[in-house]
Amino acid sequence: MASNEQAIGLEGLHYVNCSGEGEGPDRITLHTKAGRSGMVVEGKPLRLGGADWQAARYLVFDVEVREEHCAVLQIDFWEEDSDSAERGDLYFIVGVLPQLTTRVAIPLEALDSQVMFQPRRPGRLKMVLFGKKVDLARVNRIQIGLAPSSFDQTIAFSNVHVSDREPEYPLPDRKLIDPLGQWLPRDWPGKVASEAAMVEQMRTYLAGCEGGETLTDFAGEWSAYGGWTGKRFDATGFFRTEHDGKRWWLVDPDGCVFYSNGLDCVTPDIECPATGIESFFEWLPEKDGEFADAWNLNHYASSAHFIDFAIVNMIRAFGPDWREAWERMTRRRLVEWGFNTIANWSDGPFIRKAKLPYVLPLNGFPETERKVFRDFPDVFSTEYQENAERFARQLEAYRDDRYLIGYFLRNEPHWAFVEGLIIAEELLANPADLVSKRELIRYLEEQYGGDIGRLNEAWRSGFGSFDDLRRPMRKAARQSTQTAADLRAFSRIMIERYVGIPSQAAKRVDPHHLNLGMRYAYMADEDLIAGYEHFDVFSINCYRMDPRNDIMWIGDKTGLPVIIGEYQFGALDRGSPATGLRGVASQEDRAKAYRFYVENAAATPYCVGNHYFVLNDQAALGRGDGENYSVGFVNICQQPHPEMVEAAQETHRTIYAVASGERQPTTVEAEEIEMIAY
Repeated sequence: MASNEQAIGLEGLHYVNCSGEGEGPDRITLHTKAGRSGMVVEGKPLRLGGADWQAARYLVFDVEVREEHCAVLQIDFWEEDSDSAERGDLYFIVGVLPQLTTRVAIPLEALDSQVMFQPRRPGRLKMVLFGKKVDLARVNRIQIGLAPSSFDQTIAFSNVHVSDREPEYPLPDRKLIDPLGQWLPRDWPGKVASEAAMVEQMRTYLAGCEGGETLTDFAGEWSAYGGWTGKRFDATGFFRTEHDGKRWWLVDPDGCVFYSNGLDCVTPDIECPATGIESFFEWLPEKDGEFADAWNLNHYASSAHFIDFAIVNMIRAFGPDWREAWERMTRRRLVEWGFNTIANWSDGPFIRKAKLPYVLPLNGFPETERKVFRDFPDVFSTEYQENAERFARQLEAYRDDRYLIGYFLRNEPHWAFVEGLIIAEELLANPADLVSKRELIRYLEEQYGGDIGRLNEAWRSGFGSFDDLRRPMRKAARQSTQTAADLRAFSRIMIERYVGIPSQAAKRVDPHHLNLGMRYAYMADEDLIAGYEHFDVFSINCYRMDPRNDIMWIGDKTGLPVIIGEYQFGALDRGSPATGLRGVASQEDRAKAYRFYVENAAATPYCVGNHYFVLNDQAALGRGDGENYSVGFVNICQQPHPEMVEAAQETHRTIYAVASGERQPTTVEAEEIEMIAY
């Protein structure tokens, strides 16, 4: 059956920070300026651009990026009564590769904002949505264009239409990846020229890895765990926290103060899905035989077959013993570079052999079958309590491990990305008969003494009884100031249970190790600190150039030590054509940014550690979800980035002097550019 496609008229559009050059009725080229830019379609809901949106399920367009770097598309949707000016009530961020045409399909069912990370499709990179639910029948404005950029860009859009079914995704026969897994369209100083040169470099480095290196070898005043022997507290045999009257510290099992410098994702993997985009590779190995270890044919999150050129390259150098070689090289590097923590999502067998401090990401945070919003569970249900007990049992295997610093309950809850979210407002909007909704109604009935008239007066509503609150109520917090206050108060109760129930279960199983919290992506709302009393350390992933304000805000609000679970810096002068979540001008600026971030975080009275994301550069065609950032310490050919290595060594050797106040942190800042990330 043919799809029902309705073309979006491209005539008479409004342009934001760009000019449009028509190339026929269905193609337009935008010449954009630095900053946010795009073309705006405005009109009557469900008739935008002259198309009939009644049966539409996808907004589809083809996009050609005429630059050397990836483009970050931003597609905004505004409702008629929107009070948001700069960004849509809901918007999509989409990564697309340069110098080819990519088909993008925006699933309109995603406008309910329930699924933040959209499945990857052939050709394009990552797609993420931000903001609150919008109703397509109320949308009167859409902007299609680019997220904020530091560059003028040229980008062409064509075939813009809505459709009642998902389109095909045609791909050009364009070679983008060379046989070593490197980005092919451009060169850079130090790019590996041949397999022979790469193999020689790897074998030479391995030959110097004698084994048995300790963190004391990196700095003589460091303990075996990487703590500082110059300041001691009581030893308990496990990692713990202590405040010395001026600042917070971690304390290692032998009683030495400990500042956690970590690398996330210490694994040999740099995977990339190959299914459907085989034409982008100059060469792919056979799926069996010599390079079988480099293929993942049963990826947990995708039906695609994944190829890993990092492993291909190590097999070229070391044959079937590649994994042992990687373990020896990597442990040597961590010690040489002064990293005293193997951070989140690292290789389990390597952790067990390395005998270095590490942190643990717990798996399977408790869920419920019916959810409030995105991944926020029905926290008042017995199902949540029971699942929390099961979740905590995984700690039984770790409770006596002296190298374990602590555990993260989960990573970046999706519900917590929405700025200003009132989770109890989403609860009222949810049509399901949730236990949490019954508890909210009971709470309100108690607050208003069982008098629905009092609630109606405060809320400016007309409910006949408290039972009427069971019916879905959209954007309830807009009713009145008191409505918002009541819903915020109950939201804090919900978040406290969300945090507290699994935290208590975890402590019952493992009383020895530190609860490192939730690794929130950022503090999108002050209510996210609710439940902090259950944490030993409060964690955030802080993608900023300067983390001090975030650290101090959390520390002052909670009184807890703070640990940073992720941060990164990338540049476009080497490797993949995307910077990652913080962009800088060059590799030298990456080094400056690293030193400034780590030293200034350590100089605050609350920060007890920071974990850089990641060890390895990501694949140039993107990992499973499409991230393709050149942000690592090591590239796909096992070459370290020397600027980052030198910066880490210099900063780590003086980290305890900075943290103790004996030395001032660096004031040299990097040149920042807008991120190319999704």
